Formats: sequence, structure tokens, C-alpha cells
Amino acid sequence: MRTATPARRRDEAGVPILDRSLQILGHLLQTPQGQSLSEIARALDFPKNTVYRILNTLCAHDYVRRDEATRLYTLSRKMATLAYDSAQDRGLLENSLDVMRRLRDVAKETVVISILDRNEGLVLEQVPSVHPFRFVCDPGTRQTIYASASTKAILAFLPDRERDAALKGVMFKRLTATTISSRAKFEKTLAAVRRVGYAVDRAEALDGVHCVAAPIFNHQGFPVAALTITGPAERIPASQFPRLGALVVAHATEISKRLGLSAKRNGRDLPFASVI
Repeated sequence: MRTATPARRRDEAGVPILDRSLQILGHLLQTPQGQSLSEIARALDFPKNTVYRILNTLCAHDYVRRDEATRLYTLSRKMATLAYDSAQDRGLLENSLDVMRRLRDVAKETVVISILDRNEGLVLEQVPSVHPFRFVCDPGTRQTIYASASTKAILAFLPDRERDAALKGVMFKRLTATTISSRAKFEKTLAAVRRVGYAVDRAEALDGVHCVAAPIFNHQGFPVAALTITGPAERIPASQFPRLGALVVAHATEISKRLGLSAKRNGRDLPFASVI
């Protein structure tokens, strides 16, 4: 007598094409410089025609972009910010853009807002510098967690447990001559950020680029984002860090107030209470 094989449960069976699509998106997340169709198929060991069809569909819905000149595929801005498109996160940008423009007008340099995404920073939006030669940081750009002013500004004010989780497994590889190359030195840097209220990047990720950043807090006093001034080191020398730090703290605090931050939370003074 023939015995019927029980049908696999739906949650065990899965959807193969969806699984492959998600693997492709995950692979592109790890290769922000972009990859060709052949490189993606080879890396994931997928049939080339399957990868082609999936990429075409993702491009049609604007989750992936293909550079016609290089034929490289990258995640789109839509995909990069999709996880942060809740009403609350839309409120973050809505409450930030005019402040970013005002800060740009005063500092004359590119102003960026970014968040912490797992073990990296993620740029949500930028307001470009007024100078003809300027540093551009497109939405969706990923930032090295230990070499960016914005990630330092957020990490410094995270609860200890969450900061430890974000830094778990991070290898402090030297990217430039000024990169912080150990966890111990990085922790000292974060302590300094907590004292002064802002973080700096002394060409630690890219040669010739300096940044000054301050955290943005939500109504609970949690650092949800960072506001950053970025530009060429010759226009943002270290001697200007205190002046720009005060500027970016004041503007970040204005956004924090719009998100509901008060000067005290549970009877405890919050960072920048004197500015609020």
C-alpha cells in the first residue's frame, strides 16, 4: 500500500524566488560599490538568467539601480531607507530638513542626517554645500561605525548594553593615518564626545575630509540620529571644530525639541539641557 508523503508546512516550504531575491538584496547591501550581473550570480551561485529576471523586477520597482555606463547594480535610495519609512522616521526628516538648510547656510558646508543601522551608519538625507567644490554624501551611503563623526555622536549616548551590541565583533582596521585603531582608544573618544556634546572625524575614514556631528534625541532621550557638517579638511580645520561643534549641537537640539525632547527626563538632566 502506497503511503502519502505529508505536505510540508507552508512556513517550512518557503518561496524560492523570494528567498533568492532577498539574498540578492543582502548581497548588494554588502557591496555598496556595486556589482555586475555575472559577479552577483557567481557570488551567490545562482543561475544567471534567474538573477537577471530578479534584478529587472527590482529595478522596475526602484529597489535596485543599474548604472548604464558601468553596468553595475546597487541598492537604490528607496531600498536603503525603506526600513526607516515609518511615520515616526518620516517625522524625523520632516522636522530636520529646514534646520539642515539653515545649518548649511551658516556653515557653508554639506549637512547630513544619518542613523545607526546595525554595525554601520546610514545616510538618510543631505543638503549640499554652497561651494563649487564640495563633499557629497548621497542618501543610502554607508559609514564605518568607528571612523565617522555621526556614528560616534550616536554611540556616545547609547545605553551601555546597546553600544556594546553595536560594537560587538567590530575590527578596528586602519583606513587612513588618523583612524582610531583599537576599542580602548575608541571608548576614550566616546567619553570625550559625552563631555563636549559633539563628535569629530579627523580624516579617519577618507583622507582630506573632516566632519563634526551631534546626536538627535527623541522624546525619550534616546539618540535616534546624528546631524553632521562635512567638507574638505582645508575648509574645516581642527581649529574650527569647537565653533562648528557649537553650531551643530544647537541645530541638532532644535530637531530634538521638535521630536519631544525636554530638558529633563525622569528627573535627570539630559545632554544639552542648557541649550534647550
